[in-house]
Amino acid sequence: MSRYIVRRLLAMIPLLLGISFIVFSLLNILPGDPVSIMLSSNPHITPDAETIAQLKAQYGLDKPLMTQYLIFLGNLLKGDLGTSMYTQQPVLTAIAERMPATIQLALAALVISIVIAIPVGVISAVRQYSWIDHLCLIGALIGVSMPSFWLGLLLMLGFSLKLRWLPLSGMGYLYNGLGDVLHHLIMPAFTLGFGMAALLARVTRSSMLEVLGQDYIRTAQAKGLPERTVVYRHALRNAFIPILTVLGVQFGYLLGGSVIVETIFSWPGIGRLAVNSILNRDLPVVQGTVLVFTLIFILTNLLVDILYAAIDPRIQYD
Repeated sequence: MSRYIVRRLLAMIPLLLGISFIVFSLLNILPGDPVSIMLSSNPHITPDAETIAQLKAQYGLDKPLMTQYLIFLGNLLKGDLGTSMYTQQPVLTAIAERMPATIQLALAALVISIVIAIPVGVISAVRQYSWIDHLCLIGALIGVSMPSFWLGLLLMLGFSLKLRWLPLSGMGYLYNGLGDVLHHLIMPAFTLGFGMAALLARVTRSSMLEVLGQDYIRTAQAKGLPERTVVYRHALRNAFIPILTVLGVQFGYLLGGSVIVETIFSWPGIGRLAVNSILNRDLPVVQGTVLVFTLIFILTNLLVDILYAAIDPRIQYD
């Protein structure tokens, strides 16, 4: 297992290099000059040619594209993601300050999706073709088809503006109590996790139906074991590998989907930081956030592969 993990970690290096080059190239071929956009947002500075030239030299934007990338790569190898063109804050510091908020939102959405999807998928499989199964399938179809931004706006309209049960936006903090944290978290977390719950419920149902048709399940039923034991101890455990695969992949997508949800609910995470940086053409911050998202996605998939062996002893990587 250890050799497998080392091989996967080494394989991350060319992948991150390739993604960094693609992102760097795409950002630099977009129309618009980052320095001019930055100066236009400051009413106290006149964007004359001399000032623009000085700032381009300061940020290295006057050099050829490949030279800029090599400088960026050299700084990256030293753990330096650069400095924000707007706040003059180190990119790594800006990401570290907002990372807990994004992780909190993604984990809450993951918990919500698991709590909804696993029971729904299991019940739907056990009661196949019943009215419960049809109702679960319709709900899953709605969840997969509904965009997160639209669901978020509906929740804000209903629970914030009409009923006034939940805050419209923002993030709660522990110094105000756990209730304040949950009060602000539940609506954006549900918005982010609902689509994943729908997909996960369908995968759970499909995987459970396949396992419930196996001979060892019929043998367990013939022995007179309780249905709950057969379903949850024997069937669900053996059906969990496809579910775990979807969980790992979707957690990465939760981080990507947080860009939209964080913007809607004014959640102070990496997603909102990335959106603001893109609008401002703050190239160092955009590059840094994309690399961090990519790294988390890769590490999550590596963790899922390791959990395969823990769940099913038949899986051996070495």
